[in-house]
Amino acid sequence: MWPSQKNDMISFITSLYKSEKYLKTYLSAIDRFAKNISGKEIDFEIIIISNNTSRKEEDLLRSAESNWFRVLKVELEGLYASWNRGISLAHGDYIAFWNVDDIRYANAVVDGIKLLQKESSLVYFPFWYKRYIRIAGINVLAKKKLIIPPKFDRKEFTESMHCGPFFMFSKDFYEKVGPFDESFKIAGDFEWCVRAAQVSNFIKSNEIGGEFKNNGRSLSGGRNFLHIEENDRIYKKFSVFDKLSKK
Repeated sequence: MWPSQKNDMISFITSLYKSEKYLKTYLSAIDRFAKNISGKEIDFEIIIISNNTSRKEEDLLRSAESNWFRVLKVELEGLYASWNRGISLAHGDYIAFWNVDDIRYANAVVDGIKLLQKESSLVYFPFWYKRYIRIAGINVLAKKKLIIPPKFDRKEFTESMHCGPFFMFSKDFYEKVGPFDESFKIAGDFEWCVRAAQVSNFIKSNEIGGEFKNNGRSLSGGRNFLHIEENDRIYKKFSVFDKLSKK
């Protein structure tokens, strides 16, 4: 049975590629989220865009099939192409992304939807930043910090990425801002959020959005020179020249 549509509904988009190491933990996190959000009059769906799906990924995803879990297998494409694809398939009035190695908190999603009902634009959250180091083949937590983003200011949010990994927005707002720029590999969310900040005010929730895990191997987890180059593209596009990297 598909979610009722009588309640508010949010669609989470997850892009997968070579996710075997993280997929079991991700599926367990979704299961906990489903239990925690149960009874809160919110429906949700998970839309997974699986790039070049491996046999192990396919087996794990098949074992997780449910009435709110959809998987679309595609040839290898960029992250932001998968995000745009997932949004085009979404049934929810609200959209968010769920990275395979992150954890989302149900209370934050509930609060985010309440705030979006008032403004119908974008909500962002504080979140836990957890950095891991590899010791003897095991990930060991080296740092845990609560990241508290600033209150929305248009100038600041068009010059820096403060939306974090857990931001949510209405599908109507996405139509106003436009799709994610698929020419980016890492900083497309930053570029999109800059455009979004030019369209409308954002709302900051006081609820903690979840846990962002940095193991140094994710696209944005380490010091990636492509990330620096893409940020420079954004600064040049929006005339934020004082933020350009010193090469």
